Amino acid sequence: MKNNSLTELKLNWNWGMVSFALHRITGVALTIYVFLHIWTLSAVKDGEAAFNHSLDKWDNLVGHIFEYLLLLAVAYHLFNGIRVTFVDIMRFTKQQKRMLAWVIVFTVIVAVISLTIFIPEIKPV
Repeated sequence: MKNNSLTELKLNWNWGMVSFALHRITGVALTIYVFLHIWTLSAVKDGEAAFNHSLDKWDNLVGHIFEYLLLLAVAYHLFNGIRVTFVDIMRFTKQQKRMLAWVIVFTVIVAVISLTIFIPEIKPV
């Protein structure tokens, strides 16, 4: 029987594995963002007009949605990184599930509060 990653995921599915995968995915996404950020800001070497044009490309609904998704990735990666640090250094292994719930709660709080900031077309109720 061939044992691949997908089969392993199905057999050993748990919240820790989901947390692990999301932490890696957000880490890769943030790394990609850093390179895109540097590339966008490198337009400054071509003068003020080129720099402003480079920034104006992101000043629309799609750009605001990407900024919002970036914030969610940063928030989750930050809170989960703190959780992983507590588990590794302070040996809170028995509290991992509860701490992951708090990571999700804090990420959702950041997501809800910042929604109207990053997507100005949505008016607060």
